[in-house]
Amino acid sequence: MNLHACMAYPETEDPWLTRNSMEFHRHMGYVMAGEFHQCGGKFGRWYNMVWMEKLLGEHLPDPESPIAFPALGEELLTRLGLKPPCQMSSVR
Repeated sequence: MNLHACMAYPETEDPWLTRNSMEFHRHMGYVMAGEFHQCGGKFGRWYNMVWMEKLLGEHLPDPESPIAFPALGEELLTRLGLKPPCQMSSVR
């Protein structure tokens, strides 16, 4: 399993957004994977978005299929501290 993070990133720090999140992730071993310029609107201004990744293991040549979130089962989600997905109901 590998870890990925996407976060808002200011070209210049301002009162609403600093570069602390990116520095925190870098300190935790993440590296920059990409940057999108002025694509995230927040607090009435445009910010960049950065993708960071932390590779924990090798990519196997024949990976297993991912498990869809609803297929994880309510018991496992509860043990992980996650809420089970809501059941879709018809809207009238």
